[in-house]
Amino acid sequence: MRIYETDYSKRELSRRVGSLAQVGGVQLLTFGEGHGRGLQGIEFRTGTGFRFTVMPDRGFDVGPAEYQGVGLCWLPPKLLAGPWYYEGDLDPTAWLRVGLGGVFNTAGLVSIGTPEEIDTSQFGFTQRMTASYGTHDRIAITPASHFSFGEDWVGDRCLLWADGLVRQDIAYGEHLSVRRRYDTELGSSSFRMVDTVTNEGWFPTYHQRLYHFNAGFPIVDEGTEILASVVQEPASMHFSTGEHPAEDKAAATWRTATAPQPGFTHEGYVVSTKTDQAGWTSVAIVNRRLRPEIGGLGVFLRYDAGALPVYIAWRMMREGLYALGMEPSTNPFGNPKDLVEQGFPLVMQPGDERRYELEYGILVGRDAIDQFESALPD
Repeated sequence: MRIYETDYSKRELSRRVGSLAQVGGVQLLTFGEGHGRGLQGIEFRTGTGFRFTVMPDRGFDVGPAEYQGVGLCWLPPKLLAGPWYYEGDLDPTAWLRVGLGGVFNTAGLVSIGTPEEIDTSQFGFTQRMTASYGTHDRIAITPASHFSFGEDWVGDRCLLWADGLVRQDIAYGEHLSVRRRYDTELGSSSFRMVDTVTNEGWFPTYHQRLYHFNAGFPIVDEGTEILASVVQEPASMHFSTGEHPAEDKAAATWRTATAPQPGFTHEGYVVSTKTDQAGWTSVAIVNRRLRPEIGGLGVFLRYDAGALPVYIAWRMMREGLYALGMEPSTNPFGNPKDLVEQGFPLVMQPGDERRYELEYGILVGRDAIDQFESALPD
């Protein structure tokens, strides 16, 4: 493993430390203030300066993260709130109050995007023939049923991992679960994540999935670029309707960031991305002006596009809410019934499983950024 620009065997590293925690590892934390009081966090430190915190009480998503002191994601003013502040039964947009923020937020498991009234008649409960699902549904603010984590030596590699199970269920409705596994190791500046969603209920159930990755300042700043290989440049999408305007001059801006703009609303783009030979898509957000002594810094996302065929780019240049989003998804926004008619396989039969695999990491310096860009499919 490579720690502080030097290669060490397990024996040589062990000779130099009293505890692995001197250089990295995994530990359980508890937050003590504000809206996050009582939240648990599983903090990963890989020994390269990459630090990220998995939030068991918030869908087992990743919250704060940094690389060598540089923040990687957008965080809300009150920071990350506990799921007990979610008011989804009272306000269909309550996800915006507590859900958004951190490295990523998972949307689903039944619905994504704008609030929808969904047909639930298959469950046979006369008082709930339809049901309202709010913005991005509720899995991102649902606590894990159980979780574990650890540090395992395999030869001279120290593997760091966490595993958790999150359920979304309601009597006379869906019973979906997601088992998530994070894997990284000492010396790495990335992590891999595998999700397995299972229909543990006894009825056919709609299932949608979106990963809302949030890059923030200083990765996002004036001059920041999005690196991606696309089939064609996209038109913007109206989030309120899912419609695509015939003409939209703003579409040319989706690969860029400006300085913060007063009164900016939002922009979203459904992007048809190219895949590599393995069927994976790669996207990065890079700031070549950040850390100029090395030629820039960025974050990248790689994912299995067979399971997540739709990519949505979110562009938010508003003052305060200043971020760029990378959002691989099972489908675009819309009512599940309409999406099924369009050919999206959103119905899970009892016992069905869906698997999603993603990798998130850091691009450090000019060479790494250029190498990522040159490796994008033609």
